[in-house]
Amino acid sequence: MRLKNKVAIVTGAGSGIGRATAVLFAKEGAKVCVSDLNLQPAQETVDIIKKAGGAAFAVKTDVTVEAEVDKMVGETAKAYGTVDILVNNAGINEFGPFPVLQIEDVQKIMNPNFMGAFICIKAVLPFMTDKMYGKIVNITSVMSVIAAKGQASYNASKGALKMLTQAMAIDLASYNINVNAVGPGMTRTGLTKQLFANPERAKWFEDRIPLNRLGNPEDIAPAVLFLASDEASYITGETIYVDGGMLAGR
Repeated sequence: MRLKNKVAIVTGAGSGIGRATAVLFAKEGAKVCVSDLNLQPAQETVDIIKKAGGAAFAVKTDVTVEAEVDKMVGETAKAYGTVDILVNNAGINEFGPFPVLQIEDVQKIMNPNFMGAFICIKAVLPFMTDKMYGKIVNITSVMSVIAAKGQASYNASKGALKMLTQAMAIDLASYNINVNAVGPGMTRTGLTKQLFANPERAKWFEDRIPLNRLGNPEDIAPAVLFLASDEASYITGETIYVDGGMLAGR
C-alpha cells in the first residue's frame, strides 16, 4: 500500500476528481478526511470507502472560510492524530465574457479556486513543518496555461494556483514538504457536465485530443496518488498534465 498509515485531507471530495482521489487514497492505505461544501455527497464518498474496508470521515467545509477550514483540520487531527497529505481540489467555474465581468464575478471564482487552496495550506502547515514532512497536491487545469474565450476568471484562478504551487515548493523545500499540481484536461465531472451535455460539443473536444476521448475522474486520481506518495519525494514545484495529449501539440 503506497499510502499506508498516512492521513490525507481531500477537498471537494463529494464527487468527480475529489471522490476518485479519496477512494483511491483509502484503497492505498490512507485515512481520509472527505471534505466538501455539501455534507451528503461527502458522506456518500465515505460510505464507498468504508464499504471497501477503508477509513474515512466526512466534514462540511467552505474552503473560503478560515474558521471552517480550521475545524476541518482540527477534526482530522483529532480523529487520526496528524495531517500528512493535502489535496486542494475544491473549485468552481462559470462562463462569462470579459467585457461583462464584474469584480464580484471574478472574486466568486478566485476565492474557492485560489484563496481556498491558500487557506487550506496555511491550516495544515503546522503539522507538516513540525514533523518535517508533507505532501501538498493542488488540482489546477490545462486552463492554467491555455486561455479560452469566456474563461478569464477561471484561467486566472488556475494560473495563480499553478504559480502558487511553484512558489510554495521553493519556500517549503527546507521543511521536506513537496508541493506539486495535477492539471486535468477535458474531464467529465459535475463541473463540466453542462459543457459536454451536447454530444456534438463533446465530439468537438474529443477531436482535438490525441487520445480521442474525454477524461474521467479515475484517469486523474492515479497522478494525484503518485505525487502524494513517497515515490515522488524528489519532485516538487511541478505540474503533471493528465490531458490525453491535449497540450502536446501546443
